[in-house]
Amino acid sequence: MDNPFKKIINNEKLPDTVKDKVMQDVDLIKLSLDVADLFVIKYPDTISNILNLKDKDE
Repeated sequence: MDNPFKKIINNEKLPDTVKDKVMQDVDLIKLSLDVADLFVIKYPDTISNILNLKDKDE
């Protein structure tokens, strides 16, 4: 994949299509991090807390 930023002249305005593509990529990365955080960190912590509460009741 070519780097579109190398094609831009210093005084030239960034094309809207390139800007939109970069923002979509950033949004996809943020979404991926949120999903990973949910299933890797928060979900196991929640299950662990539920099981620990059940053990304390007994």
